[in-house]
Amino acid sequence: MTEEEKQELEALRLEKHQRIQQSRAQTALEAAGIPTAFSSLLVGADDRDTDARTEQFCSAYQAALTEDVRKRLPQQPPLMTPPTPQRLPRGVRRIR
Repeated sequence: MTEEEKQELEALRLEKHQRIQQSRAQTALEAAGIPTAFSSLLVGADDRDTDARTEQFCSAYQAALTEDVRKRLPQQPPLMTPPTPQRLPRGVRRIR
C-alpha cells in the first residue's frame, strides 16, 4: 500500500468516525428536544467525549432557554378585576 493510499484510507476513517459521532449527537439532541443543527459542534474524539459534550450543551441550552422565558414573562401576575355591571337600557319601555 502506497503512502497516498494510506493517507486516503486514514481520511476515510476520520470521515466515517465524524459521521458516526455526529449521528450520535443528533440522536441525543432529538431525545432532549433540541434542534439537531448543533450536532456538528458536539462531535468529540470518542463516544464518551461526544456524550459529555452533548450533555453539557443540553443543560446549558435548557438553562438559557428557561432564563429567557422568565425574562419575557411579567414579574407580577395580572390582577383580576371584577366585571363591570351591566347597565339597564334607558328609554321608554313598552308595557304589554
